[in-house]
Amino acid sequence: MPGMFTGRFTAVVFLILGVAVEETVWAQDEPAPTVVARFEEATALSIDPTGRLYVADAGADVVRIMGRDGTERAVLGGAGTRAGQFDRPADVDPTNGQTLWVADAGNGRVQRFSEEGLYLEALPVGPAFREGRDQRALDDGRDGATVRGAGRPVAVASTSGDETFVLDGREDAVLKWDDQRRPERVLGARGQPGRTLERPVALALDGTRRLYVADQAAGAVFAFDLFGSLMKRLPISHLPDLRALTIHRKRLWIVCSGRVYVWAPRRGVTTVHEVDLSAPLVDAARRGDDVFLLTERHLYRRPSW
Repeated sequence: MPGMFTGRFTAVVFLILGVAVEETVWAQDEPAPTVVARFEEATALSIDPTGRLYVADAGADVVRIMGRDGTERAVLGGAGTRAGQFDRPADVDPTNGQTLWVADAGNGRVQRFSEEGLYLEALPVGPAFREGRDQRALDDGRDGATVRGAGRPVAVASTSGDETFVLDGREDAVLKWDDQRRPERVLGARGQPGRTLERPVALALDGTRRLYVADQAAGAVFAFDLFGSLMKRLPISHLPDLRALTIHRKRLWIVCSGRVYVWAPRRGVTTVHEVDLSAPLVDAARRGDDVFLLTERHLYRRPSW
């Protein structure tokens, strides 16, 4: 039945091309997920260590900050080019709960905010990116409107050491800034020898060891070290309609439009969770005993897997 999960699961483990896969089988007594919030056009979901939820609502050009019950606590942004304003925000990264990065796709930049929602800085994204060039742009009393780039940042993630990774959907490249805001690497840029990425759509950081990139055209997720060297292609068969990546308890959540794959690196096992909602998944995340599922219009909460 659309809009409902079909029940509590038991795990069935089998091998596909030598890879262990756990697929969920649902019983009929599992409660349906509850709608806790509604949006104009949601594009990303994230949760900080304190349990606050962040949703990028591109349709309203804002980032909404909520409690686990969907109660809105704050709203950042609004349409515009000035500091603290957005044009179709595409991703959010609340890092350690003290700062927030927003991929401001339409303005070609990423912006960083304090825990209180105060604008701190912006980094322009686009073809002008050059290694070794200082592109830091702090708010120095102007309105910040000049801090814009020709790229389209669709994903952002940062390490505990304040390195920042941005996925430029226009160039199909991953850009990296160090803690001094010096550009260091360009991964997968068009025209680059040995280019790996075809149509990257999401990224996630596993502490300070691995950078995961979801490539929608390849139907695959790749793992790189933080210097941009390819480590492996995850041993999962074709991933249909990749949407998002997130890390929870050292496991990688791979979000597709109708499924969530949970990959445990140490065990080498992938658990597959079928999702039957009234619209395709955009993102997913877990906090405690709750799983949150985001579609373009709704945020659902259900018991954890």
